[in-house]
Amino acid sequence: MSYTTEPQDFEFEPLRSTTVTLTAESIRWAAEICRREADLAQQWPTFLRAMALAGLQQWLAAGSGGLSLRYAPDQVPTPDRLYRVNDFRLCLVAQGSLSDEVVTIPQGTLDDRTNFAHLYILAEVHEEADQVTILAGLRRDRLLAHCQQTSLVASASGTYTLPVRYFDTSPEDMLLYLSCLNPEQLAAPAPIAATGLPPALGQTTGGLINAGRWLRDQLDTVAETLAWTLLPPLAPGNALMPLPTTPAEQLEAVLLDLAPAGVTIPPTARGAFTDLQPLGLPLRLYALTWTMFETQHPEWSLFLFLGPAAGQHLLPGTGLRVCDAATTLAEQTLTDDGTASYLYAQVIGTWDEQFTVTVKLPNGSTLNWPPFVFNPDA
Repeated sequence: MSYTTEPQDFEFEPLRSTTVTLTAESIRWAAEICRREADLAQQWPTFLRAMALAGLQQWLAAGSGGLSLRYAPDQVPTPDRLYRVNDFRLCLVAQGSLSDEVVTIPQGTLDDRTNFAHLYILAEVHEEADQVTILAGLRRDRLLAHCQQTSLVASASGTYTLPVRYFDTSPEDMLLYLSCLNPEQLAAPAPIAATGLPPALGQTTGGLINAGRWLRDQLDTVAETLAWTLLPPLAPGNALMPLPTTPAEQLEAVLLDLAPAGVTIPPTARGAFTDLQPLGLPLRLYALTWTMFETQHPEWSLFLFLGPAAGQHLLPGTGLRVCDAATTLAEQTLTDDGTASYLYAQVIGTWDEQFTVTVKLPNGSTLNWPPFVFNPDA
C-alpha cells in the first residue's frame, strides 16, 4: 500500500476490474432522482453523482466480500451526503469522463468532528456508456497529513479544493479496508512518509535481517528500520493461561495450540515481531529462530507465525510464503472454512542459507521482507 506524491493520470480507458455497467433500473433511478433537485443548474451534477452512487453500490456488492452500501434511495445525493459500509462513512466524489486535475469536497466532511468521512472515493462517470469506474480513494488520515504540510483553506462556498493526486489508495486496498480495518484507524493524521515502517507493498527493501542477532538480545539495523520488536524469552504455556493480551502471550497461546500437531519450539529460541497496522493492515508477523547442531553442518531454524493484530482477524485469501534462493519451501493460505485463524511455517537451513518471507493479501498484493539470515557473531 505505497503512497506517492507524484501526479497520477486518471485519463485512461476504464479498467475492467473497477468499471461497472449500470443496470437499466439504476439509470432510471438516477434520472428520476436528479429531477428532484430544484436548482436546474445542479441537476446534471446530481445525475452524475446518482450514477456514481449506483455504480459504487454495484462494485462493492460484486467484490469478494459482498459489501453493502447503505443509503436512502429517496434522498437526493448531495455532495456532502455520507454513505455507510459497515462502520465506515464514505464521501463520494463524482466527475465526468473529462477528468480534472483537482476536485472539491464539502468542508464539513473533513471538519465535522462527529460526522466526518473516513474515506473519500473518486469515481468517473461515463454517462454515454452507462458505466462508472472506481478510480481511487483518499483516506481521512492521509488527507489530514497533507493538511499539516500544506495550506488548505475552505472557499466561501464551504468547500476544499484537492489535487487528484491526493487520491492514492487503490480500489483493491479500499475493499480491504472496508472489510477488515477499524475505521478509527483512519480518523487521526498519519505521516506522509512511512519512515520506520515496513516496505511498500510489492517491493523489497535492500539489506538483510540478521535473525542470529536475536540470540544476543539484539536487533540489526535493517530489522529496526522495518519496525521489528524483540520478544522476551518464551515462557512455558499451559492450557489454563489467561486470555493473551501482549504480543508475547499471543504467540505463546498459538504455540500451545500447535503442540498437538508436533510443533515444538526449544526454550533457547528467540524471536521478534512486527505490526502492520500502521500500513492499514490488521496483521502481526512473528519470527522465531534457534540453532540446530544435530548434523555435521550446523543448521538454524526459522519459524514464522502470521496472526491478527489485537481485536482484528485474518481474511480468507491471506497467505504466508517462505522461499530460499531457488524455490518455495513453505506456503499456507487461509481458507474460508473457519478451521484456522492464523498461518505458520517453519524452514531449516545451514548457516549460510537465507530465507525470504512474503505475506499475500486477499486482493493479490504482496508484502516482502529482506531475506532473513543467521549470523549471531555479525
